Formats: sequence, C-alpha cells, structure tokens
Amino acid sequence: MIRSVGIALSVLALIITVHPLKMEAQQAGAQVPKSVLERYVGDYVYPDGSPFKLRLDGDTLFQEAPGRRLGLAAISETLFMMGPVFTAEFLSDQAGGATIVLSDGAGVEYRLRRKGSPPEPPRPQPPAVHVPKPVLERYVGTYEYIPGQMQRTDLRIRVRLEGDTLVREMGPESVLTPISETRFRVGDTSLMVEFVVDEAGVTQILGTGFQQMLARQTSKR
Repeated sequence: MIRSVGIALSVLALIITVHPLKMEAQQAGAQVPKSVLERYVGDYVYPDGSPFKLRLDGDTLFQEAPGRRLGLAAISETLFMMGPVFTAEFLSDQAGGATIVLSDGAGVEYRLRRKGSPPEPPRPQPPAVHVPKPVLERYVGTYEYIPGQMQRTDLRIRVRLEGDTLVREMGPESVLTPISETRFRVGDTSLMVEFVVDEAGVTQILGTGFQQMLARQTSKR
C-alpha cells in the first residue's frame, strides 16, 4: 500500500505540469458564503501521512503545510481549484464529517477525511455492465497524450486485457470497470475514462469538463 501511494504521489508530481484544456470555470470563479467555507476548515492528512491544514483567511480557503500556502479558487460552493490542475471537492455528511476529494480528473484521486470526523459512509457505485471481449480488445494498447496538453512528452498510458478485464497502467495499476461499452470507472475511485473509436483509431478521454485530457492509441502493445 505504501509503495502504491508513493507511486501515485510521483504521478501527481508529473501531472502537475498539465495545462487544462478548458479553464472557463476556474476563471469565472464563484462567491461562496463565509458560513459555508467555515465548514471545511480543519486538519487533513495525505495517504502518505503528510498533514496539512485548511484555514480561512478573509473569504478565501488556504491549504497550509510546512513551506507552502496555497489558495483555493471557488468554482461552486463545494468545488474548488487547488493550483492549476487539481480540484478539491468537499463532501459533508449527516454525521458532521467532511471529506476532500482531490483529483486531476484523469489519473489521480485522493479522498482525505478531516481529523475528528466519523468514518466515511459507504459510497454507492454504479453497477458494472458486461462488455463483449472483442470490444475490450479494441482498447488494448499504448496511448500517448495529444501534444499541447502538458509540458512533458514522455508520459504513456498502457491498457492491457486480463481475461475479460481491462487494466490500466498509469502509475499504479487500476482495473477499469465498465459502465457502458465505452465508459469505465478507474479502480475504486470516481474517476472515469471513455474510449472513442473513429477512422483515425482509438482515443482515451480522461476526465470531464475543463479538466478533460485526450490520449491517442499509438500501439496495440
């Protein structure tokens, strides 16, 4: 588990150089009542044990850790941009607990429970569907990000088929659970990936909205 978290954090460091394709939501911003922002204040811990605090300074939430202070830009009352790529979504429950879902919308997702909160309630998952093996075989291969989406050009996504299950290699391995013949849930996260097949080949659409990124299949290996 520690090794997987370490790999995931390395992937996060690489993906932080991504330039989102659509930034309208971040640029527009949103006015969030101070009473709502106060609900999110507290102490949180990353999966590797690194702590940070969320503090409210005026009308802005700040993530504070040793040597770092980062402001959160509101998109809505529950969704915030944290830096140029990552979103922080705040989930509150009836037990008074709070969870931050940090995500790049494509390959990384962390669920961070605020200290002192009761255990997070079980999350409902959409039911899996059966996808014929010949359809799954179309998606197998190595994918490269379409140029212009990130500064790095050496990142690859590999998708392989194990029996009747697609497995994605992007940092730690993740099982792709089909929601339809083209859309798949990534591991046990809320992240989704969609495969689009056209005359030019196969494209992976990672994430949604302004965090969407595209990767084109370049090899069937």
